[in-house]
Amino acid sequence: MPISKEQLFKYTIAPVAFIALSFVTFNSVFFYNEAGFATHVRTIFGEEKVVDDVGYATKWFGRATAWKKALSVQSVLTEALAIDDSSDNDSLGATIEAFPIVFLGNVDAKVESSARFRLPAGEQFLKIAQEYRNPENFIKTALVPAIKETLQATASLMSADDFYAGARSEFAAEFENQLNDGLYLIKRKEIRGPRGHQPSQTAILQAGTEQGAFGDNNVSQFVTEKVMDSKGIPVRKQQQFRKYGVEVVEARITNVDPNPQYKQRMVKVQQALAELAVARQNRLKEEEEKLLVTARGEKEVEARRQETLRDQIERTTQAETEKQLAIINAEREKGRAEIEKQTAELLRDKAAITADATKITADAEAYAREAVIKADGALQPKLDALVAINKVWAEAAAQAPVPSVMMGGASDGASSRQDEIGQLMGVLATKAARDLALDLKVQQ
Repeated sequence: MPISKEQLFKYTIAPVAFIALSFVTFNSVFFYNEAGFATHVRTIFGEEKVVDDVGYATKWFGRATAWKKALSVQSVLTEALAIDDSSDNDSLGATIEAFPIVFLGNVDAKVESSARFRLPAGEQFLKIAQEYRNPENFIKTALVPAIKETLQATASLMSADDFYAGARSEFAAEFENQLNDGLYLIKRKEIRGPRGHQPSQTAILQAGTEQGAFGDNNVSQFVTEKVMDSKGIPVRKQQQFRKYGVEVVEARITNVDPNPQYKQRMVKVQQALAELAVARQNRLKEEEEKLLVTARGEKEVEARRQETLRDQIERTTQAETEKQLAIINAEREKGRAEIEKQTAELLRDKAAITADATKITADAEAYAREAVIKADGALQPKLDALVAINKVWAEAAAQAPVPSVMMGGASDGASSRQDEIGQLMGVLATKAARDLALDLKVQQ
């Protein structure tokens, strides 16, 4: 059975149309607010509000413009990148091409930077949404110019030489400070110094750079100073986006790319610095070698001095030892002499005593003999002497030879030789007795 147009409309077209109409009506009445977004809503009834809660909300056939609560602006050395509002990554609000800045001293460079801003809530956000209508306009007309102006104002505070000589962190800190609290008002000042004073810039610069009045009597140097108020506080120009309650979350300087002329100059400066470093190292090496030679000489001198001192100490010690030994020997000899003296004195005393005793004994014996002699007239000794004399003559007579021829007898009647010897012995005995004064008579 063929389907009629009424049935086709009733069962097919009508439901599809209803579903489509319901979908369109739902999307015209409701919208979904993503996390990290705040939506500016304008209804057909003239109502205007801000929705920052996650989930569905009504817009009543009006318009809903989503804003990221935190907008990021990044400048790179490539082509500008399109802003992707549909991305769930809220770290970037805009990526633009790096723009040039000019340092103090007319050295231009391109800067890569990154800045992140947090939008306010409530009435302040509604005021921003009413003023700029969409985040693209706010970024292009409020944030990007502020970043460019702040970068240039920061670059005017220092020279490129100062930046590359170690002021990178100072540059980044000043950039964040001025982006958050306002730009410093600065003024340029000329300083003239005496001849021979070199300007802060070197002589190798690109065309148009202030070279300084080389060869003149005075040298001019231009510097920038912050404008101070009556209280000595720097005068600032407030950032316009800060009036809406926008906060600077972070600001970074990621890269600074100077012009080719300055890069060539940097190469020459680096080469000169390298040569200077090598020369300095060579000088330090020479100084260290000099110190080493001096130290070695001092070491040798000290070694010799210590050796001489040691010999001197040894000789002094040896002399002191010999002196002490001589003193000990002298004292020992003195002691020995004292002992010998005392011994000699003892022996002398002993000899004297012995001599006295011997003398006394001899005197006693002499006295005794004298007494004996006086008693008997020394008879016994005389008798002993007479016996000894007679004994000698007797022995002599006994040994006298007998003559072989006998002569006639003597007139006195002696008859033999024996009688002659007897007579001789009697004569000799008489003579001896007379010599001894010996009285042979028996005392009556």
